[in-house]
Amino acid sequence: MNKIFAAVFTVFAMMGSAWADINRECPQFTAYGAPEAQWSATTQQLCKKNYAVIHSCTVKNPVAVMEHVSVEDVSGSAQRRDDFREDPAVRPECRSTLKDYAASGYDRGHLVPAANNTQSADIMSESFFLSNMVPQVPNHNRGIWRILELQVRDSVRATGQDLYVISGAVYAQDSKTIGNGVAVPTQVFKIIINKRTGTVTAFLMPNENLPVADLPKYKTTLQAVEQASGMRFPVR
Repeated sequence: MNKIFAAVFTVFAMMGSAWADINRECPQFTAYGAPEAQWSATTQQLCKKNYAVIHSCTVKNPVAVMEHVSVEDVSGSAQRRDDFREDPAVRPECRSTLKDYAASGYDRGHLVPAANNTQSADIMSESFFLSNMVPQVPNHNRGIWRILELQVRDSVRATGQDLYVISGAVYAQDSKTIGNGVAVPTQVFKIIINKRTGTVTAFLMPNENLPVADLPKYKTTLQAVEQASGMRFPVR
């Protein structure tokens, strides 16, 4: 926890209409409830059509994004449009922008992948809000992270079983920033929950250029992700 931006996890405070409550307003995206922490007063919870976000003003990025992945999500006809844009639901002073990423050397890395949002054009488009993005090393985003995303979709298609997925980012006290204070995560994680079988699979890896063949090395425990992220992930 000492490696995390302390301001992200301070006294929890609700901010009226600026806040959603994922557990109340869009619980369909979580297996057993949203990640828990003592969020700062400027952290927002956002409900989208096909996913939910916990977004930190301190790092101007999401810290966790939740989705319920079904065969319908990954087998629709909607095509990727790459309409990356600011999220108007995020407070203006807390948003990342396209300008922040320009010439930064980092990808706008999806946490909920576009290919998990194929049911309609509107749902696909929402996956391109920058509130669903973190600055990601290009070869990581297009390599080992992409393969992990593919494995989730392949599992859903092969078994017909829905999966609940939490993807997120870990920020160090001295994390590099791009643009106007958008923090670059030091690590990213993915937690995959199958409620039918009761299995939980977790991955935690550095935001670096990693060989795709090393993906199994980054399989870890839920407790390791909780320790790194400062969050608790409800799993029954």
